[in-house]
Amino acid sequence: MRILLITHLVPYPPKGGCSLRNFNLIKECSRKHEIHLLTFFQKAHLEENSNMAANIEEMRKYCRIVEVFDIPTDGKMLAWYSLLLANLFSPTPYSAWKFYSGKMKAAIESQLKKYEYDLIEIGTIALANYRRLASGVPSLLVHHNIESDLLFRRSKSVGNPAAKAYLALQGMKLRRFERMACERFDLHTVVSDIDGASLKSICPSVRSEIVPNGVDTGYFKPSLAPVKNDSLIYVGGMTWYPNLDAMLYFTREVWHLILKEVPDLTMTLIGRQPSSQIAEFCSKNRAFRSLGFIDDVRPYISESAVYVVPIRVGGGTRLKILDAMAMGKAIVSTSVGCEGIEVTNGKDIVIADSPEQIAGETVHLLRDAVRREELGRNARQTAERLYSWDVVYPKLDAVYTKLSAMKKK
Repeated sequence: MRILLITHLVPYPPKGGCSLRNFNLIKECSRKHEIHLLTFFQKAHLEENSNMAANIEEMRKYCRIVEVFDIPTDGKMLAWYSLLLANLFSPTPYSAWKFYSGKMKAAIESQLKKYEYDLIEIGTIALANYRRLASGVPSLLVHHNIESDLLFRRSKSVGNPAAKAYLALQGMKLRRFERMACERFDLHTVVSDIDGASLKSICPSVRSEIVPNGVDTGYFKPSLAPVKNDSLIYVGGMTWYPNLDAMLYFTREVWHLILKEVPDLTMTLIGRQPSSQIAEFCSKNRAFRSLGFIDDVRPYISESAVYVVPIRVGGGTRLKILDAMAMGKAIVSTSVGCEGIEVTNGKDIVIADSPEQIAGETVHLLRDAVRREELGRNARQTAERLYSWDVVYPKLDAVYTKLSAMKKK
């Protein structure tokens, strides 16, 4: 098949949730199909030493065509604030406005004139309006999260009344936008049955299939490196609000409870652009280190005794948990943190939600190496059985087959 793929982020390097998923599925897909990729360049996601030209060349190994476009307001503070203000008076969500680009529109129209496509895949709800340009082509919309759910959750967690009202407003706009998109696209993919049920509640007539997130089980695998006693780790970019909220919650409400029981406790936080609050906490607590972006997180995960996931806000599934599972690590997660992943509390993960529960379960694991190893072995088996990319991709290929059949009709 020939597939026109439109994404909001260059998939290489595969270092964040969406880019990890997109890159690995594109890699698998390229073995059977011809991919034409049109995507956006987001400066916030480009690491300091990253070379965009090289990243594009890497994607050309898997895609016949790769075209990359700037986001019109990216890096332009005045334009960004103007867009935020103007969007207050529009029924369309801010995210859809942000990703509107005349150059992207022209590129899509040009590709549709040059080539006949078996399907068009649009990689996130914020890009859904581009569907109108390919009305005669079978269409797929990918939902990495149910974005309106994420905004509603976030609006409930922030304390600032203005921010709370703004997020709730955007959530309502996005919910309406999702409902319209459900009717305009032929098929939708979600990453979990939870997200599938949520999308169904938004639009009962939606046709959706589950294509879960995955992990490269050959790259992320158990290590024989020695584990540091009383050590914790969390991996997640601080530019994504659920990660930042998780670490602020952990530093304010959980850390001191564990430290009281484990005086030699250490914590490693890996993720781009840690906030000023995190930096200040680290300066006052030398045992808590924030390393920023790290190209290869595996050595740090390997040496840590327990992987903590104190996420309170989110949707979809956390690929970083799948990485830790594939590496055979003992994980303590909130219910939200492991939402959508087929795990069993006490078997391949430990689930805890209150500060006291998170602290208590973490202390128990730090004191019980045998239990940690048992959880880690079971987590690795779950990752191999359900979430290896070569297990996940056939589910997406089956969706492509359904869409191709629509075209033939």
